[in-house]
Amino acid sequence: MPKKEWLLAIALMLFSSYNLSAQDKIIKGIVTSAKDALPLPGVNVLVKGSTSGITTGIEGEYLIKASSSDILVFSYIGFENQEIKIGNQGLVNIVLKEKFNSLDEVIVVGYGTKKKTTLTGSVANISGKELTKSPNVNITASLQGKLPGLVAVQRSGEPGRDDANILIRGNGTTGDNSPLIIIDGVERSLLSRLNPEDIESISVLKDASAAIYGARAANGVILVTTKKGKIGKPDFSVSYSSAFSTPTQVPQMLDAATYAQVYNEGNYYRAGRPVNYTPFYSDAAIQKYKNGSDPVLYPNTNWMKEVLKVNSLQKNLNMQVTGGSEDVRYLLSFGAVTQDGDYKYIPTSFKQFNIRAKIDININKNLSVGANISSILTDKEYSIVPNFDNFTNLLIANPTLVARYPNGLIAPGRLGESPLLLDQRGYDRTNESPIYSTFTATYNVPFVKGLKIDASYNYDLSNQFQKRLNLPYYYYEYNVNTQNYDKKQGTGSSTVELWDTYRKWTTQLANYRITYDNTFGNHHVAAMVGQEQQQNTFSYAEAYRKNFVSPAIDQINAGSNDPKDKGNSGSASASAYNNYFGRVNYDFKSKYLLELLFRYNGSQNFPTEKRYGFFPGVSAGWRISEEKFIQNNLPFVNNLKLRASYGEVGNDRVNAYQYLQLFSLGGNYVFGSSDASGVVSNTLPNPNITWEISKKTDVGLEASIWNNLLGFEFTYFSQKRTNILAARNLSIPSILGFPGLPNENIGKVNSHGYEISLNHKYNIKDLKYSVSANMSFATSNVLFLDETPNPDAPWQSVTGNPVFANLIYKTDGIFHTKAELDAYPHQNGTQVGDIKIVDYNNDKVIDSKDQFRFDKTTMPEIVFGTTFNFEWHNFDLNIFLQGQTNAYNYDGQFASLGGSNFDNAYVARAQNRWTESNPNGTMPRADGFTPGTNDFFLHDATFIRLKSFEFGWSLPKKVMNSIGVKSLRLYTSGFNVLTWSKEIKWSDPEISGSSLVYPQRRTISIGINVKF
Repeated sequence: MPKKEWLLAIALMLFSSYNLSAQDKIIKGIVTSAKDALPLPGVNVLVKGSTSGITTGIEGEYLIKASSSDILVFSYIGFENQEIKIGNQGLVNIVLKEKFNSLDEVIVVGYGTKKKTTLTGSVANISGKELTKSPNVNITASLQGKLPGLVAVQRSGEPGRDDANILIRGNGTTGDNSPLIIIDGVERSLLSRLNPEDIESISVLKDASAAIYGARAANGVILVTTKKGKIGKPDFSVSYSSAFSTPTQVPQMLDAATYAQVYNEGNYYRAGRPVNYTPFYSDAAIQKYKNGSDPVLYPNTNWMKEVLKVNSLQKNLNMQVTGGSEDVRYLLSFGAVTQDGDYKYIPTSFKQFNIRAKIDININKNLSVGANISSILTDKEYSIVPNFDNFTNLLIANPTLVARYPNGLIAPGRLGESPLLLDQRGYDRTNESPIYSTFTATYNVPFVKGLKIDASYNYDLSNQFQKRLNLPYYYYEYNVNTQNYDKKQGTGSSTVELWDTYRKWTTQLANYRITYDNTFGNHHVAAMVGQEQQQNTFSYAEAYRKNFVSPAIDQINAGSNDPKDKGNSGSASASAYNNYFGRVNYDFKSKYLLELLFRYNGSQNFPTEKRYGFFPGVSAGWRISEEKFIQNNLPFVNNLKLRASYGEVGNDRVNAYQYLQLFSLGGNYVFGSSDASGVVSNTLPNPNITWEISKKTDVGLEASIWNNLLGFEFTYFSQKRTNILAARNLSIPSILGFPGLPNENIGKVNSHGYEISLNHKYNIKDLKYSVSANMSFATSNVLFLDETPNPDAPWQSVTGNPVFANLIYKTDGIFHTKAELDAYPHQNGTQVGDIKIVDYNNDKVIDSKDQFRFDKTTMPEIVFGTTFNFEWHNFDLNIFLQGQTNAYNYDGQFASLGGSNFDNAYVARAQNRWTESNPNGTMPRADGFTPGTNDFFLHDATFIRLKSFEFGWSLPKKVMNSIGVKSLRLYTSGFNVLTWSKEIKWSDPEISGSSLVYPQRRTISIGINVKF
């Protein structure tokens, strides 16, 4: 190239470069809040249509390069987005407005989202941010009392085994009442183990809105949506907390002296109250128990004190980074939880690691793809001995038994199974390593406005490995003759035993959806149709060995190879679903609302000709507040909506293959000189088996007034459940000799109830506060179960009573005197001081016909919760109260006192008991007689808890600016802090049945949140 042409080319390049840079300029400014004019740090500032973006600093300041023709987009959580065209401006200060109107909230529903404004179904929603305010790492426990219609009852506090029992609107069937749980579009089971920092929102579908999930939605649906990446520079956050846990209620058991006195009383009554009675425990012995003069032969053992730790530790670490541009957005998160048990010597350890990576990519303006991959790794270790046995041997161990001798040797304890020996008896360890993956694609059809196609493929793989090691153990027993301590082997295994169990689950789910959404003038129309296929598999294999060379080598191959010392087993199963679903929405001016939805559901659980079912739903709404007569006459009404819905949904949670004849190996016979295996038939098949049908009807009213300062929602619901599986007892009596009658779709249950929620928020100068409350009532009534009629005692029928209602005896105090006992019917064995059983049928005889069906169960009919939030300058406070009522619990262990089995008893049971010297006692005598479960010991399980609180302090912005962080917050929080119980004082009131369980935990934590 000639020299002149080279110079010309260089000049043109320099000129074009200068011209391009001249079009760009530096734009700066400050972003503040419209409410208090304070600067907003962390606001995303993006040049629209590009990957260029930043976030505001501590003082709300920003600096960005852009051209005059560019548009800046300002976005911040909780505030309305704002777009500004730059033009000739160099200084652009922005004032962002808060999103006060909850009607703008977007609610996740089945296969989509809807604005709360136009939502016609009964859907409860909670944000992940609310869940992070609880120090409890179990999501199901944190949901208690938070959502109207959701009943969560936590029966245990054992780390890793503390899932709450969740129901939606109570028990609606005599079968499985558990709801369907959908996490990021896939049915998944580990709701309790999700990292709350990863959760965007949780929605609960309670009415016809669940019909889009068809045959699995009769018990309601819980939808969990995890967070996505945000546009802007990387936003990195770290949180860490350390917590101390103790039981919510430490049972108070009898000391040795009181126990001995109570046992003497029971022994006296068992002997027939002789005049010349010689007590089992002498006065001298009782005195020794009191003064502690002989801790070997006359100990006074407080077993809870021997075993209970001062506190146990819980640690929680979370790290999350999110960011990206309009074209690529990402989120990476990691969480780690460690929990110890509350009891010494009981091997309890729980570790959990949550990992998540999510990315969304816009390939072009019409096509986007995404991936969401997560894992929940857990390591759990527990005692090889079942928990019920452990707490039996702990709580009701005789206080006159030695726990540990003065020389440090461990004594046998109750029946040779002292809880101090549990760390010598082996372990039960489980390791789980699931991987959950979701891959999505969305294509916006360019030539049809509002038309898009969504597709997703999900593959979940879960591996579980369980190792159970059972070891021989030894204790020492004092020999009164030789005055030596004899070493003895415990009552467990006499040799080393080991079980290795491997379990594997897989789920493959693929679906596609075609969605159309458009507005024509005042008419808005949306429609969606889709297909979904799901395949599930399960397999397990187990190996067993015993007689190991050494217990130090806990591997299967180290065990004996003798055929008598080893064994194995295994199994596998598979299931599949094929579904078609759809939804149509219409609204006129967002005033008149209509939704139609359906699912055509196919389930492998049923015979071919009955495998598919159609489940429709319809809902409608009328936003009365949009009418002129409301706007003109009641201008303070911001929103007033009437809604109603009806839908038919199913429940296929039944055992598979009930339509086939089942056989079992057995009934071996001798053929020639050898033993031949036999096969015998089991339960008869039911070729007509199908799913339960739930017909749901809801009517609701929603309102918000005075610029949304006060919100209100009321819903009445009813459900008619039919086709419930039950075996016939009346029409085909068992005396006909069938091998086993199959379950048939004959049961019927009706249920109904209502839900109320209120919310209020306001600002008083620098103080911001909000209050929200909800209450739910749900009850059920069995209509038909083909039970055998009992004309002599119709009050015992299951029909006409709540689901799972039990038979009990009605009582009328106790027999205080011999005259009272002689004057009233009673069973043989009843003595003065015993419970007075009511002659319910007035036949002058106390027998099983005097039992009646009690109309309450351990599951509460009413649950409620109230949340208070306060913010003042750099301080914030959250308080949450939760409770239940209309629940009753019978604790047979509490009823026991002074029995011949030498078991200890609760202090509350022994107080003011009837004795000959205390004939007006309010509690029955020691070793009292009763024919069975009775309402004397049926206690009202009503309680109110200070479920959680969190108090935080954020560093001033100037301080944060000096240390280079966006925010830094210190906080303290508590869970199960205080409990008021109406009647159950000796144990946590949330128990079901016996109190010999791992108690719930009170947790107090301190922590820090930092954002960079």
